[in-house]
Amino acid sequence: MSNADKDGTIPIDPERRVATGPGQTEASSFDPRRLDFGHHIGRTIEELAQLDPDYLAWLERHPAGARYRGEIHRIMNGSGVRRY
Repeated sequence: MSNADKDGTIPIDPERRVATGPGQTEASSFDPRRLDFGHHIGRTIEELAQLDPDYLAWLERHPAGARYRGEIHRIMNGSGVRRY
């Protein structure tokens, strides 16, 4: 039986931890609030909103940032930081 909605999409639960690759049985420790790659590794989205909002604009558009988009929107819409 499929978990897809009527339109064929699969709903995403951002709080659910899932295995990250073939043979992985442990849940991922991914945290959508903190970058785990690149120049700003270890920084939070909230820190980047203050330090480098242009990077967040890029990250939001880039495929690598897809898993952070919800947090980027949450921080940027509620922070008073200039919106790009």
